[in-house]
Amino acid sequence: MDAQYWQKKWSDDQIGFHQKSINSRLTRFWSELALEPGTPVFVPLCGKSSDMLWLHQQGFPVLGIELSEIAVRAFFTENELPFTEQQVAGFHRFEGTADAAGLELWAGDYFALKAADIARCGAFYDRASMIAMSPDMRARYASQLGALMRPGASGLLLTIAYDESQMNGPPFSVTDDNVQLLLGGDFGLTVLEHHSGSDRLGNLAERGLETLEERVYLLKRNP
Repeated sequence: MDAQYWQKKWSDDQIGFHQKSINSRLTRFWSELALEPGTPVFVPLCGKSSDMLWLHQQGFPVLGIELSEIAVRAFFTENELPFTEQQVAGFHRFEGTADAAGLELWAGDYFALKAADIARCGAFYDRASMIAMSPDMRARYASQLGALMRPGASGLLLTIAYDESQMNGPPFSVTDDNVQLLLGGDFGLTVLEHHSGSDRLGNLAERGLETLEERVYLLKRNP
């Protein structure tokens, strides 16, 4: 999946992957990170996710990165949030003002980020980033996440795994073995929840899936 693919999805409004409601696993498991109040949270490939509103409401500043400027602008306009915007170092940065202060979204390339860009972030949240990456890009995504997050930073990772003969991604199947292989070198990994069944297929049932596995991971960046 290259950049042009995702840009076209947003420009054509083909965003069935966008969840309007706040993810229930985020609200159930976020406290497991035991963060200091006010810890900034990095959200890779953030889209216009409502999950960022929830994090902000809990008192956590958010720094999101998203390829599509359409998605970033929509996050602020659809939620009626005031913002300013500017071009800085290859990114189109949107910053919330007034009650939206602390919400900062950058439109640009995740792989162009440097650790210094997000040095203030002591946590991260990945609901749909790793599973959006095709197998040939996933190792690069994981390596970049390890390079960006500072030692001691913690995060929540949500994945799905399924029989790939039944459906082509995205979202892609990411097995536990794959997570351990790609992230286990940089992060300590704890599985907080493992669910298997057909009851959470949602619109993926229409694409031929009969069942899937869901996992929620707590990650801790190694020293």
